[in-house]
Amino acid sequence: MTKALLGLIFALLLWGLGSYGLYEPHEGHFAGVAFEMVTRGDWITPHLNGAPYLNKPPLLYWMIASCDVALGFNEWSARLPLALIGFGGVALVWHWARRLWGVRAGRCAAVMLSVTAGWFLFSHQLLIDLLLSTLYLLDLYLLWRAVLQPASRSRWAAFYATAGIMVMAKGLVGLLFPLAALAVFALWRRDGRFVGRCYPLMGLCIVLAICGPWVALLEYRNPGALHYMLVNEHFKRIVDMRLPKDYSVVKVSVWGYLLVAAVWLMPWGLLAWQVARFCRKGAAGSATSLLACGRLTPGAPPPTTSPGGEGDRGMADAVLLLAIGALLPIVIFLPMPSRLIYYSLPAIGPFAVLAAGWWSGADSVEAATGRIQAAMSFMLCGAAILSAAFWAPGLLRRAPQLIGAHEMPHLVAVLALLLGSALLLGGFFLAVRKTVLALAVLFALLGAAEIQSVRGFRLCSKVLSSKRLVEHLRAKAGPDCVWISEGSRELGASASLSYYLGQDAQGNARTVRVMKDSPLRPPPQFPGPEPSFYLDAQGLNTLWRGGQPALFVTDVYRTDWKTDPPSLPEPEGERHEIPLPWLGLRKVYANNEAWKRVAGRSALGFGH
Repeated sequence: MTKALLGLIFALLLWGLGSYGLYEPHEGHFAGVAFEMVTRGDWITPHLNGAPYLNKPPLLYWMIASCDVALGFNEWSARLPLALIGFGGVALVWHWARRLWGVRAGRCAAVMLSVTAGWFLFSHQLLIDLLLSTLYLLDLYLLWRAVLQPASRSRWAAFYATAGIMVMAKGLVGLLFPLAALAVFALWRRDGRFVGRCYPLMGLCIVLAICGPWVALLEYRNPGALHYMLVNEHFKRIVDMRLPKDYSVVKVSVWGYLLVAAVWLMPWGLLAWQVARFCRKGAAGSATSLLACGRLTPGAPPPTTSPGGEGDRGMADAVLLLAIGALLPIVIFLPMPSRLIYYSLPAIGPFAVLAAGWWSGADSVEAATGRIQAAMSFMLCGAAILSAAFWAPGLLRRAPQLIGAHEMPHLVAVLALLLGSALLLGGFFLAVRKTVLALAVLFALLGAAEIQSVRGFRLCSKVLSSKRLVEHLRAKAGPDCVWISEGSRELGASASLSYYLGQDAQGNARTVRVMKDSPLRPPPQFPGPEPSFYLDAQGLNTLWRGGQPALFVTDVYRTDWKTDPPSLPEPEGERHEIPLPWLGLRKVYANNEAWKRVAGRSALGFGH
């Protein structure tokens, strides 16, 4: 049964990966860098749009590029690594929960993580944070294993090696999380000598051995790169002074960060109170915690080992580490002004293991109060979501960002029906002590909602991806046409254009010219010479009138054309808007030479 369940989850996480275009700017950025790694043959210096791009370490780029080599350049191969990483997280929570509380808890953990909102969403979007989240969960597990046998050098070496890999994924944040977990664990256990017994010098050597060669080669080829990544991408980001600024849509207030974290944990975030009580008792190794998870019946002596054979103290250490792991991504980023909506994702994996531990014993008599409270929370939330099926579509029809995605309101109504029904039915069966049936219903309906959400990805990609735009105009404009991006606060929008433009006759990645003089859309300023693809207003107008076909694409994230008008090519008489109604708020303009090639109602494909 477990193999069938994991197979079903595997299929769910891979569902629809290649069915929608790359979103801008984040997916265009990661896929674009990997694309150029392969076409340039340079796996040391990340390049984007033909120039060095030094924002992130290379691990995710390497993974995507490897899939590109094996499977070709397409959305499926670009997103496959993160979907596999997401499944790896599912397998890990299944294994850890099973070791702690038995087969039933392992299955609960796998189901819970697979249908957690944030886990599924970010297994279908190109961002580093799911990779970091899975590595973080793995490092917590390896730390627990090392704590069980603190004299084992090999277990500590595995812990530090994973921390080094986390640095290659996300930079110093990858080192901060495991070291903070280690320090908090030692403080909680009041063991001042614990840190000295965890082979810190060996750990430093392992991390340097993993990260050092790439860092040294990158700095050698790009002098100043290390300073840029440390100062601009780490220290300045902490105080929200990084340049360019992050998009306002991904930055949130303190309360917004907590709210978004709760959304990513849905629906299991509704069990926060029950999980907190479970952790408080479980971290102390009390008999009450064993009753709560169904490992001990009233009047029976407590077992001496967990199902994995680690002993009651080992289970208490695991619960403590999991609780620390779930809290750290919230506590660390909460006071930082640069908190982004996806920074809380690493909390999902540890929380899923703990929630599975509570759920696996929720049908016991001793857990009755918590079970009823959880059931009421599920049903109340389900009723609220179900009501959204009737009022949310009307609001979405007036949202300017969804112009071009007309089917979205209907899809939202379907999702609300599925999600609301899942919570109502799941809460009901939980209340009557049918916990297995409750979880099965939740998995089925939430899984159906996730499959429907892939349709939502496809609808939104019409507006937030350049795929359809490039496919529609590339052949008509010709290979000699110059594509110009108004730009954004990152180069991801132009990267998406260049990704879909593909390779030139020599096999090199096509590049897109990018405006550099908009105060609202400043491009990154990496060390080294300025990229040749940048344009100022004077250069734009000279190119526009130079006799070569050119297309100008505005920012996909502009929502207000009155207060934020674009700096369009001049003169106006040589600027022709290409009427593509499915573009949403973005617009495309052609100069005279390009207009001659793409003009005409039939050529533009109106009405399709």
